[in-house]
Amino acid sequence: MWPVCVAGIGFAVGGFTWLAQTIDRHHADIFGRGVEPLPSRVRRLRWQGWIALALALAACVVAQGWAFGVIYWAGLLTVSALTVVGAFSYAPQVTPRIARGAIGIGVAAALAAILIVQA
Repeated sequence: MWPVCVAGIGFAVGGFTWLAQTIDRHHADIFGRGVEPLPSRVRRLRWQGWIALALALAACVVAQGWAFGVIYWAGLLTVSALTVVGAFSYAPQVTPRIARGAIGIGVAAALAAILIVQA
């Protein structure tokens, strides 16, 4: 079921991007040197990141079952992490939009999967 797989990668890319934004160096790359992230923002981004990664795991388990879903999730995490590393290397200012777009794609694909199953 391809929409569930697309949802998994969208959630994983968004989650890793949010988690990376909590690192001081990446935050400085985005907002400028000398700007410290607020502790409340760091907590919110960490929660968002971990929830997104959990949603990616759920999507992988729905698509492949528990036996292969966790292995599929590990592969998605690898591809997503490499994607986020590339984004932070070449265009760090764009990464907040990448996170929102990836999560949006994940939500849209998850809703599409639900509609396909109900049809």
